[in-house]
Amino acid sequence: MDREELRRLYEQANHHRKPAFVERPYLGSPGAPAQDETNVSKLWGHMNGGFLIGYEYTRWWHESQALRNTAILGDWSWLNKVMVRGRNAEKLLDFATVKNIARQEVGQVMFTPMVNEDGKIAIEGLTYKLADDEFLFTQSGAQMWLRHLRDVTGLDVELEDVTPDYSCFALQGPRSTDILEAVTRERLRDLKFSRFRTIELLGQSVLVDRQGVTGEIGYEFIMPTAGGKAADLWRLIREAGAEFGLRELGLKAQMVGHTETGIATAIRDYLPARMTPEKLVRFAGLWTSAEELAALDHDPTEHWCSPNELGWERIVNLDSGDFLGRDALKAEADRGGPDRRFTGLTWNSDDMAALYAALFRDEPSAPPPDLPYGQFRMQFLRILRDGEPVGWASGATYSPNLRRMISLARIRKDLVEPGTEVRVVWGGFSGEPAQEIRATVTALPFIRQVRREDLTAGA
Repeated sequence: MDREELRRLYEQANHHRKPAFVERPYLGSPGAPAQDETNVSKLWGHMNGGFLIGYEYTRWWHESQALRNTAILGDWSWLNKVMVRGRNAEKLLDFATVKNIARQEVGQVMFTPMVNEDGKIAIEGLTYKLADDEFLFTQSGAQMWLRHLRDVTGLDVELEDVTPDYSCFALQGPRSTDILEAVTRERLRDLKFSRFRTIELLGQSVLVDRQGVTGEIGYEFIMPTAGGKAADLWRLIREAGAEFGLRELGLKAQMVGHTETGIATAIRDYLPARMTPEKLVRFAGLWTSAEELAALDHDPTEHWCSPNELGWERIVNLDSGDFLGRDALKAEADRGGPDRRFTGLTWNSDDMAALYAALFRDEPSAPPPDLPYGQFRMQFLRILRDGEPVGWASGATYSPNLRRMISLARIRKDLVEPGTEVRVVWGGFSGEPAQEIRATVTALPFIRQVRREDLTAGA
């Protein structure tokens, strides 16, 4: 498929008000032809831009275990990608984010949360500095939010949605560097965390960056799709990784690693504050059923969060100059920070066993956990202390690596001490019974992050 045809289909896929399958198509990710060879579930998950991603290649728990013990290959091509170009590109991004973009070097990747004027996260993603006047920002909704900021500032900046033009394949895990070097036939242990370089692969120039949203040592392959080689790249990595225990990671298991490493994710752990409250309700309806949305007993704006409430307080640079939302974040800091803090919860195993046991009795019971419960299913669970609401649990999952049910949590700041006992309310989503599950506050990350390790030491 040539570039223009792929772009045409992508644009049609993003006409979200058009009828699906008729005027709004779904299309495979750039790696889909290769993924179809091994996606034994025969299921495909839909993400942004109409992209379909393989759902489960082997068994999701084996895929999760491979992340921590060998390596995984996952597809994040569905993330929106926007080129930001022009002499005011850096100025726009510096206004947009809580980070100091002026300090970013060419060849560096920055995690760049962006807030609205009230200091609540509107979007967060990665910003690649390709040249002094050219950046690539990747995250869902990027094209709309950056366009809004350009209109607000009036800055002369070129924005181009290049989502269909590039793959984004992630190689993560303890053996990922060995696999990377087998694929490229180059020594790459000197590539530092959050840095990238361009490498020739399959006759294409591929941007390889060292990243690790899972907390593991890992890399991303950003390849132009115009050459038609993305599926070949997926096969190449899969074949080179076979001797190292590589498994392909399906959409079903993608977010388990996020919870294990304690990284907040939009929809799962907070809602983006880049729309009005009225539009937020409609937006939430994309990620939960009408029945469950009608049963909500709270305002969804409860899940608009500042960076500090999501554990990103060290990222916010109040001294970097004027940026959108700075005054609100400064006022929050002067008050002593947000009322809730971000932490982990380890759910009581006996209570989880009782929850499952109740499913096999004749009386009504709380619903069965769907594990993992889906890539971006909206599900915020109340946390109680002495019967009183004290926060929200999110991203709940069974961790095959920890052999425990775990979740992330935004909890009242006086209860954030590890070891604190609370209860999570499971169920009652739309009228069915609920059950309280004991849980223990647990410091994040659940699994130690190693993604920044110096790989040249002792080499």
